[in-house]
Amino acid sequence: MARRKNDSLLDVLLELAASLSWKTSALIAIFSFLIFHYVSGLPLEQTKDIHSFNQNLYKNLFITFSGFLQYVFPMIFLAGALVSAIKGKRRRKLLDKQSSIQSIRTLSWQEFELLVAEAFSRKGFKVLENGGGGPDGGIDLILQKDGKKSIVQCKRWRTVSIGVTHIRELYGVMTGVQANDCIFVSSGNYTAEARLFAEEKPIWLIDSTELIELVGTVQVEPRFSPTIPNVQTKLATPTCPICSSVMIKRTARKGNNVGNEFWGCSTFPRCKGTVQI
Repeated sequence: MARRKNDSLLDVLLELAASLSWKTSALIAIFSFLIFHYVSGLPLEQTKDIHSFNQNLYKNLFITFSGFLQYVFPMIFLAGALVSAIKGKRRRKLLDKQSSIQSIRTLSWQEFELLVAEAFSRKGFKVLENGGGGPDGGIDLILQKDGKKSIVQCKRWRTVSIGVTHIRELYGVMTGVQANDCIFVSSGNYTAEARLFAEEKPIWLIDSTELIELVGTVQVEPRFSPTIPNVQTKLATPTCPICSSVMIKRTARKGNNVGNEFWGCSTFPRCKGTVQI
């Protein structure tokens, strides 16, 4: 979640509460009320001299303000829980009604991000939204699963192919935030240069065809045509049996298996783990 320059603390807390699941925000609201309610009932420390006054000042202020915070803090997170529940319902409905790449391309960019977030959530990822509408540092979503972190950028582009510049920028952001890999999701396509750059790196390029498959495989009642080709995406990529990093499909250039494809560790040559296809 990116904090914008003019955001108040209230704005930040509301955005945080709305980005969490409604159950998590509701639990925070309950526990914060209990904690602040308990603190507000504590007796104020008596001040006998200047030394004790300085010691007790902050404690007494905290006790006093807890009487106010016991209502304000829970209200913020209850409001966030409501927003999160509404957004969750909207995301589920949005994903389940898609029937073609054309219907996906008619979505607004905000709806497109919600669609992608819901698809990954149904794939078993914990999804954190980075907060739409402001500078996001190249990150729209953060995915967490099995102790690994992935960053996602979404582009709802209809005709223009994504160039290598955007992929390089996302890869740079991935390195900066120390994520395990990065995912670029587009409703269009990618240039050959962009695909070449991503080929041997922990970068997943999801184009319109792979996006159809991603959405179609997690819909409650699949609405896409059954003639959609069974495209193997990097979502199905195995992890390295040695270091658990993402693996990349490679082609043997020497030895007895010249020309045969295999899965190779994305961190090669540091790790030389392989899996046969």
